[in-house]
Amino acid sequence: MLKFLYDIFSSVKLAIFLLLTLAATSIIGTIVEQQQDPDKYLKEYGEAAYRIFKFLGFTDVYHSWWYVLLLSLLGLNLIVCSVKRLPKIWKLARYPRKTLPEGSEAALRIAHRLTVSADDVGAVASKLVDALSKLGYRAEKVPSGREDEVYIFSDKNVFARFGVYVVHAGVLIVLIGGLLTALLGFRGFMSLCEGCESNLVTLFGSNRVIELPYSLACNRFKVELYPSGMPKKYISDLSVIKDGKLIKRKMIEVNTPLNYSGIYFYQSSYGQGATVFYIDRGKGKPVPVVVAIGQPFKVSDKLYLSLISISGSRAEVQLTRDGKVEKYVINPVTWYRIPGTNISFALADFKRVFYTGIQVSYDPGTWVVWTGSTVLVLGLFVAFFVSHRRVWGRVKLTRGNRVNVVIGGMASKGIEGLGKELEEVLGVLRSSYSNTPKEERDG
Repeated sequence: MLKFLYDIFSSVKLAIFLLLTLAATSIIGTIVEQQQDPDKYLKEYGEAAYRIFKFLGFTDVYHSWWYVLLLSLLGLNLIVCSVKRLPKIWKLARYPRKTLPEGSEAALRIAHRLTVSADDVGAVASKLVDALSKLGYRAEKVPSGREDEVYIFSDKNVFARFGVYVVHAGVLIVLIGGLLTALLGFRGFMSLCEGCESNLVTLFGSNRVIELPYSLACNRFKVELYPSGMPKKYISDLSVIKDGKLIKRKMIEVNTPLNYSGIYFYQSSYGQGATVFYIDRGKGKPVPVVVAIGQPFKVSDKLYLSLISISGSRAEVQLTRDGKVEKYVINPVTWYRIPGTNISFALADFKRVFYTGIQVSYDPGTWVVWTGSTVLVLGLFVAFFVSHRRVWGRVKLTRGNRVNVVIGGMASKGIEGLGKELEEVLGVLRSSYSNTPKEERDG
């Protein structure tokens, strides 16, 4: 069973299938707007389609369990593929064959034979080593065990063999960044009127309300309008409050967010409406709470209340309890007890003042993805544009003060470049031994 799973996850076909599936689901995530209000989906697609989209996770593709599963499977596939093939490449790179026995040059992509007038194979071999070293090769003489014969071995850009694994590492880092965002990241919204602060964020496309470890306060909100009445610019003066202390303050506008502890607060919209609730927990005098319309406030553990709309003597409020929404139509200045609790509330007042709409975004995988992308680009450059080249040589003394030289090589790519380098090495021998009587070329 383990061998069967190992064979599956080491398959290139599986990698292609997973990549195509991720591409297809990403297209769905582009076509269908993500993390929108349910009412928008109902209006645009209808109730039946919305239920299907919700069940399949199409309204929040990048946080769905099956998208996370696809990313995890692709990562596992890359790891297994790399583990399976890396030992062979490591052996090839780390422990190469350094000799060139008689006849083995026939297996090389390019091979040259040259006979020069000389009586010292060591001197000829040294010429070859020097010429190859000037071209960037790590060249060395390899003893053959005979006085009349010396081998030459040289290596260049051996790291290019690992370019594909650098690509794999880059993809894995990007996948890890994507998983961090899918599992830990969020996007939400909060509304703040002047003088108000809150640490509650309502997540897009869901009924969840999360609590930040600090509060965001709106000190001042300003709207500049064109003569036509259209908004020209709106600016929020925001403060980060933690344990009652001012941590950070910044003026934000569109495309100029406030960033604190990796969470970005973007100027997103604005509106009018602030509500005054009174909360009676049965432990003394009722407590007033001032919040912008639509912004929840905490009533008790995992229980949040907000005003959705108001029209005349009727108002709609929303209770969010353990991620589930309960909506009620109430009359202002009337006390209501929250079902299942001893807490009562009343909507005491509604003020037509401006509030600022803040989009809240936390993407812990951003820099991980950027790092992975950089590694990926470097790996692709090495894999496609850097050639691993190896050159072997055999220098052998023959009768009549003649030395036979056989030199050839192989390249992972760009064989023409290797050919030019070998021609340059041969040129060094020709200039050093001008009475060269014979030259042959194979390949």
